[in-house]
Amino acid sequence: MNKFFAIGMALFVSVGGSSLAAIYNGNGDTSFFGAVGQGHLSLTDNGTTVSGTFTKGSGDFLDVLVLFIDSKSGGFSTTSGFTDSASRLTRAVSGIDGTGNRATADFATGFSADYAIALRPRSAGDPEQLFQLVNNGTHNRVGSVNLSPVGTGSSTTYTFSFNWSDIGVTPGSGASFRFESTYIGDTGSRSLESFESLTGDPGWNFVAFNNYDTYITAVPEMTNPALAIFGGIALGTGALRGARRFFAKRIE
Repeated sequence: MNKFFAIGMALFVSVGGSSLAAIYNGNGDTSFFGAVGQGHLSLTDNGTTVSGTFTKGSGDFLDVLVLFIDSKSGGFSTTSGFTDSASRLTRAVSGIDGTGNRATADFATGFSADYAIALRPRSAGDPEQLFQLVNNGTHNRVGSVNLSPVGTGSSTTYTFSFNWSDIGVTPGSGASFRFESTYIGDTGSRSLESFESLTGDPGWNFVAFNNYDTYITAVPEMTNPALAIFGGIALGTGALRGARRFFAKRIE
């Protein structure tokens, strides 16, 4: 039986009593009819491959869900320098329509985007891609993230996957990345729907992220529950990793 517990912003679910999935809820916004704002994202991994399941909210999945990923040093604190408008996916990542309209997003303090996953399942042609981000140039296509299903925006759930190595992370214990999400049209017009908190205005306007989410590998290693002690304070990355492993042992 699956069991649930919450740490910080994410809800954690034991799957089959052994592995953990982290669930990130939408922020409740419905400016693009609620597919993301009223939906949720689940992430888990097997040590090599990260698997995601997006469960849409009230609206159909007709626009582009972009997950900006901070997985290594360097990166970008804003989308203001992105100029790639060659495709629907890159226009969504860049937040531009290619004719001068721009929807700039500033990332939260402490977050610098290195990669972006763009998901647009309504199109059977070029429905998704993982990009390495580039300022004032063409975003580098890293590869497919195996989105399924494609060709429809009305499915209840959508799955995707990528390898840790695809985002510059060595697979193994302690692997992690930060992410921020936006639901945006393929002309660069942005909603406020996200799995994080945003301030600003929808459309071709400025928004700012107020926070980011963190995913830490779901492979449990900790064997001594005494190492995980929790108080009434926010958990840092190390404490969160310990918390996940502690509960992984306790809920089997």
